[in-house]
Amino acid sequence: MLEITDDAPAQTPAAGPAPLADAVAANASATVAPTAATPVGPLVIIGSGHAGYGLAEAVRGRDAEREIHVVTADDGGLYSKPALSNAFALGKDAEALLDESALSIERRLNIRVHAFCPVQRIDAEAKRLVTRLGELDYGQLVLATGASPIRIPVEGEAGALLSVNDRGDYAAMRERLDTLGRAARVVIIGDGLIGCEFANDLAQAGHKIEVVGLAERPLSRLLPEAGSAVLREALAAQGVGWHLSRSVASVAAEEVGYRLTLTDRSELAADLVVSAVGLAPNTALASAAGIDCGRGIRVDDHLMTSLPGVYALGDAVEIGGQLLPYLAPINAGLRALAATLTGTPTAVSYPVMPVMVKTPAAPICVVVPSAEVDANWHCTATSDGIEAGAYDAGGRLLGFALVGEAAMAGRSDWVKACGQDQAA
Repeated sequence: MLEITDDAPAQTPAAGPAPLADAVAANASATVAPTAATPVGPLVIIGSGHAGYGLAEAVRGRDAEREIHVVTADDGGLYSKPALSNAFALGKDAEALLDESALSIERRLNIRVHAFCPVQRIDAEAKRLVTRLGELDYGQLVLATGASPIRIPVEGEAGALLSVNDRGDYAAMRERLDTLGRAARVVIIGDGLIGCEFANDLAQAGHKIEVVGLAERPLSRLLPEAGSAVLREALAAQGVGWHLSRSVASVAAEEVGYRLTLTDRSELAADLVVSAVGLAPNTALASAAGIDCGRGIRVDDHLMTSLPGVYALGDAVEIGGQLLPYLAPINAGLRALAATLTGTPTAVSYPVMPVMVKTPAAPICVVVPSAEVDANWHCTATSDGIEAGAYDAGGRLLGFALVGEAAMAGRSDWVKACGQDQAA
């Protein structure tokens, strides 16, 4: 759950893939750019998250008359998912996270929002959606179906594991914690970005946090070892305990809370267990319709799927073999896709995209170097963290990691330098 500052216009995926610009270029070489045409029929968007509503607004800005429908399985309310992982620190409940209701969005954008209307299947031949509430024809279709939490197998009370991926999940977590009326014992499964953000947020709210993770260090896919060490120590100073290189084997209910047995046979007591091991793109609807899917819904550089007239955007998208579940790539995509959908075919262009991690104990900004290129990290200690550059053998800057307030103060310079080297 990431946020982008003005001087960091986008984000890079956390797993350290090849530079997105290279992947897009390679993908584009096998792609025929769509020809300009006047759109015919309604634009239907499946999904009411940032990607879905952002696209609807961008299209409306270019075409005041286009018939636009947004179809969603939830209430259609607009809120920021990145805010879920620091809402406790901000003192917000689930209702306070809501930015705008579906009715307000309908009126503001002059669109139709079909709330509580899960899509059952896509009839590509007839260009029609079959939903729980009936059928809906489309001229152009956009899949902004998002991603769902990965569930790890555990013995015993597997239902005790709570994933926080929407306002409903957050409300359930708040209710459990508020009902206790005291500081809670919270076990977070996952040492990656979301797990660390929740650990910081809940620890700051006064809860006792234990993090369980398979990696040897936190944020191992994003940071060099020195950066992980700074983060670990900073969160430990907030009271966070670390149980790394292991996972949860079983969960047993007790009179009060749960007893977790880890894979090394150690045990932890918990009032709440939060699973934050990652997200998997929602591809089932697309795959059932015959759309080409891999890790996500595969699209070209114009965000078109393997079915003509059907596009995809957001957390569910795979482009050039990469997943892009971050706000900035989505923003770049929706601007280009809005142009394409209104008759001006436009390929997506992605700038340098730093990841911003919301861990106030040790704030982080990082551009992950390509996993396919040998990169050497050069780390320098700051007053409260580290700044590090990842360089190839020729001294070219491939990425960087800034941990701590002192290092973060220079992030604009690092973004510019990385952009210049990637363009060289």
